[in-house]
Amino acid sequence: MISYREALRLIIAEAKPQPVQFVKRRNARGQVAATDLVAAIDIPPFDNSAMDGFALNSALTQAADFPLTLPVGACLAAGDFPSAASAGSAVEIMTGAPIPAGCDTVVPIEQVETLRDDDGRTTAIRIGRALAPGDNLRRAGEDFRAGQLLVAQGTRLHGGHLAALAAAGVEEVPVHLLPEVGAFATGKEVSDDYERPLAAGEIYNSNLPYLESELGAAGIPFAYAGNIGDDPALFADALQALPHARIVLSCGAVSKGRWDFIPELLQEGGARIVFHGVAIKPGKPILFAVLEDGRYYFGLPGNPVATAVGLRFFVQPLIRALLGMPEESFQRIRLVAPYRKKGELRHFLKARLGSDVGGEAAEFGLSILDGQESFRISPMLAMNCWAIAEENQNSLAPGDTLGVASRELFPAI
Repeated sequence: MISYREALRLIIAEAKPQPVQFVKRRNARGQVAATDLVAAIDIPPFDNSAMDGFALNSALTQAADFPLTLPVGACLAAGDFPSAASAGSAVEIMTGAPIPAGCDTVVPIEQVETLRDDDGRTTAIRIGRALAPGDNLRRAGEDFRAGQLLVAQGTRLHGGHLAALAAAGVEEVPVHLLPEVGAFATGKEVSDDYERPLAAGEIYNSNLPYLESELGAAGIPFAYAGNIGDDPALFADALQALPHARIVLSCGAVSKGRWDFIPELLQEGGARIVFHGVAIKPGKPILFAVLEDGRYYFGLPGNPVATAVGLRFFVQPLIRALLGMPEESFQRIRLVAPYRKKGELRHFLKARLGSDVGGEAAEFGLSILDGQESFRISPMLAMNCWAIAEENQNSLAPGDTLGVASRELFPAI
């Protein structure tokens, strides 16, 4: 049995990057950038006004007697191409319009008195104070410069990235192809027929909906090949039923019982078992292998929380590595109540983070939920994160810190 850190190292070492494809920017949310993306132009591409007002040369106001009256020679809207301002005059300007040559400041319309002709056109303004150069201007390149990094390789794209790429005129984005995950269940006691009452000894399959939901929320394609029961003869059929799955998951049949046939079948089929058994709870019997055809295989323990832990802390790191994403780091948060774990295994704990976990004081912090057994789904209704108690963290007091992982597979989107 190996440590979790060693298991993670082995998983990442096996990962070979997914192919690169170009997608339209509007379809790139949730995808992972395959290269660094840089700005080809300055943003803004030209000096422009941050206000509706009047553009002028601030030098006209430096030694003036106030109120100063200046004629208004033109009116510029956003999208207009300006000529140079006439000497000694101001230009009416709208937010986003280019600054005319010869002007270096904008005075907001609320700060001047306007003089209008019979048609309502502004002919002059009166200014009551000296103006500084650069006031209310957006300089070219002030947001980002041509050649500046916008998105680093391995970044999962969200709306902010897409706004920056759109501003820079990027229409197609190179991304890693998202890997499909396929799964099948084991155990004759597991029923996928949710409309039929359970027979004696049966349980409904809760692992399938969990895997499908969590992977779907992360945008990862998912396929299900059904339940092979306790029949080893159906194992090869299940693998063949998932031809496009880069990662194959099975639930159950990886421990030491009479019907735990997955490890033996993998070896008979030419798979290379990378590890089998990790010093964690729940999910200690987890298995990771590389199939003869190069696909990745996780044998997840069948208990619901063990399956959830396997997905979050083993499958997810592999997906990150396949997509060129950096290894995930976890923030450390203070406990609001004592907690004691048994044994020297690393524990992945159902937990809740917030200000509603500390009683009347409403202290913001981390609470370990009751019901940590791997068969208990009910605490997952209240949890909003996973707490990670490392191997040597046994007796924890309020104020001690634990690593905290988001409940979601990919929280940084």
